[in-house]
Amino acid sequence: MVRIPIASREIFRSHLTKEAGIEIFTFFAATYCISLRSSDYRKGQKFYVIYGGILLALNTFQVASDALWGQFMWIDHRNYPGGPLGYYGASQGAWWNVIGFGAGAMVNILGDGLLVRPISP
Repeated sequence: MVRIPIASREIFRSHLTKEAGIEIFTFFAATYCISLRSSDYRKGQKFYVIYGGILLALNTFQVASDALWGQFMWIDHRNYPGGPLGYYGASQGAWWNVIGFGAGAMVNILGDGLLVRPISP
């Protein structure tokens, strides 16, 4: 087995941390701004805070799943027969990939539904 330098794992994890950190910060900043408003306003925004929390959870799972797959493909199993592309094809049916793809699709559907909500009767 080939020894992979620790730096390649750390660089990979730093990109994941930045992406997930921005999403988490944005959600909690929006929630904080809503909490500073009047009680009547907060009651009207409760739906959006819960909806945003669901989107955050699903998107976080998708990002974590994709990061795990990327680490396996590019760092841990880079000598797989066929290279990273061979590993990509062989591991598409793994449970974490299926659930990650499903979470990403659900985030897309829920986000589009939220955009269509104001114009629907």
